[in-house]
Amino acid sequence: MSIKALKEQRFEIFKKLEELRNLANDSEHKWSSEDETNWSAANGDYDRVSRSIDLTERTEELEQQLEEKAETRQLFRENAPEKLREVLPSEEERNDALQGWARHQMGMDLEERHQLACRKCGVDPKREAYQAQLHRGSYDMLRRAIRADQGITPGAVGGFLVPTGFVYELERALLAFGGMRAVSSIIRTENGNPIEWPSTNDSGNVGSLLAENTVVPDQDVVFAQTVLSSYKVTSKMVKASTEILTDSAFNLAEVLGSLLGERIGRCENQLFTTGTGSSQPAGVVTGATSGKTAASATAITADEVIDLFHSVDPAYRDGRSSVWMMNDSSVAAVRKLVDSDGQFLWQPGMQAGIPDRLYGRSVQINQDCASMATGTKPILYGDFSLFKIRDVRDVRVVRLRERFADLDQQGFCAFHRVDSVLLNAGTNPIKFITMA
Repeated sequence: MSIKALKEQRFEIFKKLEELRNLANDSEHKWSSEDETNWSAANGDYDRVSRSIDLTERTEELEQQLEEKAETRQLFRENAPEKLREVLPSEEERNDALQGWARHQMGMDLEERHQLACRKCGVDPKREAYQAQLHRGSYDMLRRAIRADQGITPGAVGGFLVPTGFVYELERALLAFGGMRAVSSIIRTENGNPIEWPSTNDSGNVGSLLAENTVVPDQDVVFAQTVLSSYKVTSKMVKASTEILTDSAFNLAEVLGSLLGERIGRCENQLFTTGTGSSQPAGVVTGATSGKTAASATAITADEVIDLFHSVDPAYRDGRSSVWMMNDSSVAAVRKLVDSDGQFLWQPGMQAGIPDRLYGRSVQINQDCASMATGTKPILYGDFSLFKIRDVRDVRVVRLRERFADLDQQGFCAFHRVDSVLLNAGTNPIKFITMA
């Protein structure tokens, strides 16, 4: 089924949900167990069709990327050896380079394909640490590429995943857990020296009328600064068998990239969300301010969501980087809200690549956001481009020698230095709702 047809099917389900919601609000209608069953079934159908839309979009992107990879490999085969460096290494070559490094660390000989891959990827197998150079381009483009690599072909036979390079798997894992990296600004630096980021809030100052032959009045601009430091995060230790490290049947890059990346991604996202800023990164919840206090400790209303939206200054409320952020349980609650006219605040995307929206803005799910409970801050809204994540150099992977020799295993540990802060000169670009 085409994406357009799936979108239309989802919209029909959405209309059914609206009808059921109207029945629930109808004082003359007694909500029955059958209505509740229909409501749950319609919500389940909506989620199922939404997943089908995601899978279909990813599959189409995957097909396009496979064609591009095939063209790159063909170019590699046709080029003379002296021109190899002019061609970007393929995913298979990046995997061979990582496997070559692991083999050399174990005292094993490198096959010709490992040697060629290491030369082409610039990997020195003699170095004790493997430097995983992170992505340095547009994160929007990276997310689209990662979604394509995660593409699943639907059907009775089942899906498949395309093996990717270690760094690609690492980036995918870092982006997948929590969502802070998906919407924030990423800064890469070569060293961990403190970065002083100047800021000013001149929004309270205005010009003035000036009479003829009158001296221009003074109005100084007051500056402040925010300091970005660097804190070390580790994946803890990951053990891998010798078979995985040496046999071509195992995709070492996928195994290590996923395991190390997921662990670092989980830890960093928690810090980027709720970090205190004291001896650790400052999370977005810590840097944001309250825009609305809910009347209930366990639920919110449509009016409260709208009040939170309008509590953010228009300069930040209407920007391209302005999004909602909440965990999945909060999303489930918000999807049921209607305004005073009986219209759902949550609107499904009807075009390919267009996400569902809340009050016209996209929603970023972050499972490290708090759930609705007494005194928590479950929903944020604002311009997340002003939330800065600092990455110091690249992820460093170290092999632990001899520690698990009796099990014929090798230990690997990844390290990464990061910091984060919300730039706020007093204009409060991101706000949250506070539960009663």
